[in-house]
Amino acid sequence: MTTTAIPVLRAFDYAKTLEFYIDWLGGTLQWKHAPEAAPFYLEIMLRDVRIHLSEHHGDCTPGGKVLITGFQGLEAYHRELIDKGYRYMKPGLEKTPWDPDALSVTVIDPFMNRIQFTGPRG
Repeated sequence: MTTTAIPVLRAFDYAKTLEFYIDWLGGTLQWKHAPEAAPFYLEIMLRDVRIHLSEHHGDCTPGGKVLITGFQGLEAYHRELIDKGYRYMKPGLEKTPWDPDALSVTVIDPFMNRIQFTGPRG
């Protein structure tokens, strides 16, 4: 059995969560727990990265950060994001200060959580 760490990020609005993580970032919804008149909790996959999003106030606070390293095809992914025309975010593609051969794209979700993708150039 492999040990796994799964980040849990705070979210407040189910529709905005899906718009950002599924429609724009291109993640897939793995499962959800969204009973009527109760907070939602869901799992998404961004390629092979599992992220949980929770509306439960006791799980976490807004403003977390997830660092995803070794993201292959980052330049093409960045172009994909820009081409989708998401009106709330136009992330840049930047050189990383710690590795001259790596690039970085940081996105901020509607709940002030940040996801930083880093990967090799080209």
